[in-house]
Amino acid sequence: MSKSPKHLIQRNFTWYARLGIPEDVRHSFNGKREFIKSLGTQDKAIALITSKPLIANWQDQIRIARGNPSVIVSTAINIKYDTESQSRVNPETDMSDADYYAEDIAEGLNPEQQEIFYFHLNQENTPFNFFVDDFLKYSYENTATAKDAKRNIELFTAHCPVLEKVDHQCVMRWMQNETRSKTTVGKCKNFLNRYWKYLQSKGVISQDINPFANVELPKSLRKKEDREPFTDDEIKFVHTKIEENNQPELDAAFQIAIYTGARISEIVSLTTDDIQDIDHVSCFVIRESKTKAGIRTIPIHDNLKELVNQLSTASSDNYLISNIKTTSGKKGKTDFITKRFKRIIRNQCQLPTTKVFHSLRNTVSTKLEAAGVPENIAADIIGHNKRTMTYGLYSGGTSTQQKYDAIRKVQYGK
Repeated sequence: MSKSPKHLIQRNFTWYARLGIPEDVRHSFNGKREFIKSLGTQDKAIALITSKPLIANWQDQIRIARGNPSVIVSTAINIKYDTESQSRVNPETDMSDADYYAEDIAEGLNPEQQEIFYFHLNQENTPFNFFVDDFLKYSYENTATAKDAKRNIELFTAHCPVLEKVDHQCVMRWMQNETRSKTTVGKCKNFLNRYWKYLQSKGVISQDINPFANVELPKSLRKKEDREPFTDDEIKFVHTKIEENNQPELDAAFQIAIYTGARISEIVSLTTDDIQDIDHVSCFVIRESKTKAGIRTIPIHDNLKELVNQLSTASSDNYLISNIKTTSGKKGKTDFITKRFKRIIRNQCQLPTTKVFHSLRNTVSTKLEAAGVPENIAADIIGHNKRTMTYGLYSGGTSTQQKYDAIRKVQYGK
């Protein structure tokens, strides 16, 4: 049996990152003996990459608990890139405001801390992801997109830790070591390109070079597997297995998904207040979504009305699907459902990797098309942008009755 890489352990086929907390600083972490977090993958190569920024962050927390060297490093880097204070120079001493500030900081440090401070002040040793939080606040309003951008920037940081050393060759080496799909790597490159341009706009790096521009993705990257819709027989089989496993929260989310095409994040965000009568039709009101088109109302299918009434009556926390135990908000609820769904369809139903919870959106779209529902009505139900100017730009959307008549055509047999 091969030995697991350092800081990685495997449980139930899923890789976890772990790092022991030294005894002398455990009091700073409520007596906790170790950090541990699921990496959400069964692929060791991906786990290795994903774990690096996580381990680095934990190690950083331990160092902070022992004397705040990270605060020293951050202060040094911020002074180094404070162009405004650098530009204000005293002609008599030839020292800038930044120089005076650095001297004041250094005087309050011990010799070891001073060495760390001046090393990061004077050397080209800036962590690649040092400015990522400022970049996210400046660039993204959508929380999910911001998290995706941060995750990808930190993954790249694991390959190329030092900002000043990132060049075309460094980017090419990163791409050649990637194990993710071509589509995913391309998306990551777009985040990195935008981050680099942000750093250029702040004057952190030169305007002359962008190592992420005009870089073609390697042909060796695998193609992303297209999601496939479930067949009627698969829907029935999966539902049977969910019931056998006695998972009521998953059962409710699954049934809502197959009769709405809603995303799992949209479903777990539904509250009892989001069940409303609109134009005399009972509807789900989707208030939180990945896209602007995702903010919509979906008529409640006749086959869901009894379930929705039961869920509303039984709710103890105002959420339609109540009592999903998690400390991570909507993301935690999403993970709760998708992980349990994945275990059932992989381990018990033996379905291919092209079928995931998100494939239920494909399934409903396929049902609507097979029933002859016009694409503009289907788009308003699923939450997709409309392609034409007439419907996409000028139309106020289809009526609730049109959507209700369409959604009733989604059927899976007896």
